Amino acid sequence: MYDSLTRQNYKSYIFIPYNFGYHWILLILSVETGNLIVFDSMRNPKSAIQHILDPLNRVWKKFVKNNKGRGQWRPELNVNMDYPCARQQQGTDWCGYYVCDYLHIMTSCGEATDEDTRMSQMGDEYYSTDRINAVCEQLAGFILNEILDPRGEFYHDDHIHRGLPSTS
Repeated sequence: MYDSLTRQNYKSYIFIPYNFGYHWILLILSVETGNLIVFDSMRNPKSAIQHILDPLNRVWKKFVKNNKGRGQWRPELNVNMDYPCARQQQGTDWCGYYVCDYLHIMTSCGEATDEDTRMSQMGDEYYSTDRINAVCEQLAGFILNEILDPRGEFYHDDHIHRGLPSTS
């Protein structure tokens, strides 16, 4: 985690999709402010994710200590669990789709919008089946156009040596 934070320290935000106990959440670390915003569609208590918050905070403290003079970072992460985000209906397993939608909203996709405008789009409502279907369509379109299409930005033609054991 420390190496990743060090490599990404010039970024404004680091997005951390995280799965625990069959539930997806999105953590957004503001590198500039040391704020860690937690988007959890089930509104779990902080204690439910303390097992990831503690190591993140240790990594953050080491990062601040080893990078003095490069920024004015707070000594500990400020964790915000109360940021408004869409709520997941009880009995559904749509949390992964919520995280995909949060990522889509937070990455401006070429649109010139500021952070507050993007975050305000998340609201505090339950998603309808139509909205979940729209997220599915966007995700499928991304996979088709950017991963499977040879002209896509993330296409991989499998010609990279994978270091598999020889068959001789």
